[in-house]
Amino acid sequence: MMKQTKDIIEWMVRQEIREVFANSREIINEVIRTSFLPELKAEVRNSILLALEDLLEESSGTEETSTLPEGSNTEAYRPETIGETDCNLPSSLDISTDTCDCENHVNSVENKNILKEEIVGDSGKKEGTTGEGEGRYLYCIVECKEKMSLGKIGIDGNEVYTIPYKDLSAVVHNCPAEPYNSDEQEIMTSWVLTHQQVTDSAWKKFGTVLPFGFDTIIHQTEEIGPDENTQKWMEDDYNNLKNKFEKIRGKAEYGIQVFWNPKVISKKIEQESQEIKDLQAEMNTKPKGIAYMYRQKLENLLKAEMEKEADKRFKDFYERIKRCVNDIKVEKTKKAEDEKQMLLNLTCLISDGESEILGDELEKINNIEGFTVRFTGPWPPYGFV
Repeated sequence: MMKQTKDIIEWMVRQEIREVFANSREIINEVIRTSFLPELKAEVRNSILLALEDLLEESSGTEETSTLPEGSNTEAYRPETIGETDCNLPSSLDISTDTCDCENHVNSVENKNILKEEIVGDSGKKEGTTGEGEGRYLYCIVECKEKMSLGKIGIDGNEVYTIPYKDLSAVVHNCPAEPYNSDEQEIMTSWVLTHQQVTDSAWKKFGTVLPFGFDTIIHQTEEIGPDENTQKWMEDDYNNLKNKFEKIRGKAEYGIQVFWNPKVISKKIEQESQEIKDLQAEMNTKPKGIAYMYRQKLENLLKAEMEKEADKRFKDFYERIKRCVNDIKVEKTKKAEDEKQMLLNLTCLISDGESEILGDELEKINNIEGFTVRFTGPWPPYGFV
């Protein structure tokens, strides 16, 4: 008798399941197509990427340091911080100084083609010589006609001074012709920050600077010493350097980041979207088994609406900001902060005294429900030279 009862219950359950699937076949197919399969593919891609990253890390750990080929370029180091913001902007904005992500900058900086790479000790002190003799560590180029000292403000307390050519000067310190390198992150961070501080000092003193990337070193040759080689380089590249000065004179670089709160935005979309309202009402009339499928469909619909909103806001904010600046670059967005997500990350070039119009526009964006603006700077135009 017990076995017969059990069989009857199992048969009834199977029949109920068949009816649920028969009545909801389209919804189930859509959930599988729009939710399950994309997530499965994403997981497979992530697994492949993680495996590749592990292989790259293993291979990079065994690579020897080599000389860069002729014609390779230096990627300018662009810090996330400097000094106080001195522009006239509304107090309601989140005007702050970001923390410099030195590890990422140090790892991404390339040495200029005139740099000879050699082995550096773990302590950060350079071991031995490169055979290249003396070098000149280059911070930036300034508009100055004479040789002068800026004091012992350089990396490891080195004296910083200028090497002039015509109306331009290289801001340098003396060093061996080998790169600054260390396995200790604290040492690397200190060097990068000092590089930035020296560039800032030159910027304040001379008004306009062409900043160079961390670890750009000019060395001597068999024919001439490092000072003469520096002047020769400025002579060969003089017209290009002068053109860059014309582009950035009287301007500074600023960072603009726009965040949104996904919870606030999604709630607003739910309240305004008639399609979402209709689907929610229909879901409330269904039994639990089918309602689950509707919930998946609702989540996918809300996700698609959020993506549309993000794209629309990005284009709108970008165009509004672009009209207020001299030049603009889109940077990679960073990780979420608390409940906020970064929607827009821009680097802008702005003329001195013209930040007020931009400030008014940023305040309007900042006042939109669910959005926050962060405005940082000023600093030398690392990203525009």
